[in-house]
Amino acid sequence: MRFLAQLDFAGPDAAAFLQGYVTADLEELVPGRALPMALCNLKGRVIANGWAAGESNHLRLLVHASVVQILARELGKYLLFAKSKLEEAQTGVRLTPVASTDAYELSPVGHYATLSTPDEGHGAFAHACAASGFVLVTEAIAGSFLPQMIGLTDVGAVSFAKGCYLGQEVVARAEHRGQVKQRLRRYEFDGHGPAVGTDVMAGSRKIGTVVAVGADIALAAVRSDDSPVVADGCTMASLA
Repeated sequence: MRFLAQLDFAGPDAAAFLQGYVTADLEELVPGRALPMALCNLKGRVIANGWAAGESNHLRLLVHASVVQILARELGKYLLFAKSKLEEAQTGVRLTPVASTDAYELSPVGHYATLSTPDEGHGAFAHACAASGFVLVTEAIAGSFLPQMIGLTDVGAVSFAKGCYLGQEVVARAEHRGQVKQRLRRYEFDGHGPAVGTDVMAGSRKIGTVVAVGADIALAAVRSDDSPVVADGCTMASLA
């Protein structure tokens, strides 16, 4: 099963257009390195995130496979004003911790993506994301969290120096006024892990939501640092 999907955005104003919609500063793109980014709705909630790579007239967005249609639908509202075209690529993505000359580095996960190859390494990559504290938004949590709540400001996915983007005012206000009630926390568990989108319970209190799951690590956006907690019948202990 695919974990990452690839969206191609090509045309004379590809980078200039997307600069006004993603949280990262696309002027920082360099060859061989994909830039962590997110796309928010007008309320500042993340509807999709991942990485941007490529050049000014041909960008590739790497996002979770389940949010492709959500992202395409959201950007479709504005594409009438663009000279570029967005479409899902028909090629696969090979994910590996080993660098190669034709790969993009996916910071901060410690993996590389090679395009135009069969899908490979997606299961291990999902665990690497959780282990590194990188939340890749899925359909189950799309539109639910500010970038700060799921740690995206901690991994360089949000620029507070660039120009406007969707939801920027909300995101900036939360950052500078400290009005973020939930923060990302790492948990370890044994056996079958909880599903993304599951409530995190401390006794009878809901304190947050599971936002990413690896082989033995879960990430959750929570309001307090209670431990242990339970999610989807799975007991989880906090990792410092």
